[in-house]
Amino acid sequence: MWIKLPEAVKMYARFCEARYGTSASKTVREKAQQLKLKGDLQGHQIWIDVAAEIEHASVTHSSPKNAQ
Repeated sequence: MWIKLPEAVKMYARFCEARYGTSASKTVREKAQQLKLKGDLQGHQIWIDVAAEIEHASVTHSSPKNAQ
């Protein structure tokens, strides 16, 4: 089974949330910045995508619409 990049981003975002808790987004964005400074723009973009997924999941999980 081959995993496509969007699926991998979602999976790794869930891992980072479990590993880093409430600081997951900040930790991932710091890693993205480190990669950008090293010139790894593709790696930087992937980590930015992971951070965005973490933030999206956080908003989705905490929205009043989902609370019952």
